[in-house]
Amino acid sequence: MDHTQVKALAALQPFIHLAATTKNASHRVVADLITRATSAPGTYVFTELLQIPVIQSLRSPDTPAEYRAYLTVLELFSWGTYEEYKSTASLKPPPHLSSPASDATANILYSTDTPHLPALNDAQTLKLRQLSLLSLASPFLPTAAAPSSPVALSYPSLIAALSLPDGSALESLVTSAIYASLVNASLSPTSLPPTVHIHSVSPLRDLRPQSLPALLAILSTWSSRCDSVVTSLQGNIDTIKASARSRNTLAAARQSRVDNAVLKVHADTANEGDDKQGTNSSKASQGLRGSKRDLDADDDVDSEEDAMDMDEGFGDLGHAYATPLSAGGDAGGSSAAGPSRGTKRGRPRG
Repeated sequence: MDHTQVKALAALQPFIHLAATTKNASHRVVADLITRATSAPGTYVFTELLQIPVIQSLRSPDTPAEYRAYLTVLELFSWGTYEEYKSTASLKPPPHLSSPASDATANILYSTDTPHLPALNDAQTLKLRQLSLLSLASPFLPTAAAPSSPVALSYPSLIAALSLPDGSALESLVTSAIYASLVNASLSPTSLPPTVHIHSVSPLRDLRPQSLPALLAILSTWSSRCDSVVTSLQGNIDTIKASARSRNTLAAARQSRVDNAVLKVHADTANEGDDKQGTNSSKASQGLRGSKRDLDADDDVDSEEDAMDMDEGFGDLGHAYATPLSAGGDAGGSSAAGPSRGTKRGRPRG
């Protein structure tokens, strides 16, 4: 249940309790209860009060016409409009109540026994106009003033339907309905024609008697629209899926070609690398063999030089030992041999 409905029912509860607990109430007391309930702030739904037996007792043929008119007023607050209240004295039911199936409703709202309804006070007048605005703005509650849809929301049509003096009074009424959380609307006084845009309506209007066929027609139309929307959405979904499958197929084929090309490039690069590695290995082995021969030649040269040094050393030693023997072992021979060995040692090699 909407929170506005909860608030409206809470505001109506004291009057429901009073009507349910009052026994053998006079017609005047019941009429006064209806007046207070429809004038109280926050009361916007009245079906629960309308169904109480003490309220329905006003429908009795024995009830004076002036008090039966209060029951008609309560029914107008429940599901009627301000225009219907103004036109009740003409004794002509609205077009949507002219069918044989709704004759009983016509007798309730537009009985010839109640051509003159009681006058409304200021609070009742404001509230009935606010409730009438809900009916005029809702496409699901056909009324005499709005039989089809909320297309007649221009300033002139609303001023005529609500019996308002001018556009300022209409703007004041719409503003009060917005602050009461009855509608979500915006005003466009500078458009041509000036328009009241109703964005949402609180579900506060009660259903009219014998309104089931109209509701079924509305629901049938809504169901047909939903079916067409679902069919259109399903077609769009199928088209999107087919396009996605086509894109995936193309992407897979493209990726396969890219993978094959990458694998081929890697294989060619690996083969070239193996060939280069084999060539470098051959050159390295040849270089190692040449270096070994050079090292062996150097070793041979060093060995020959060492042998020559050793031969010269042994020659010097032999000459030294031979000189004392020839000189007879005197000191002079030793002195002569000394410089000779020193001179030979000081000779540069080679």
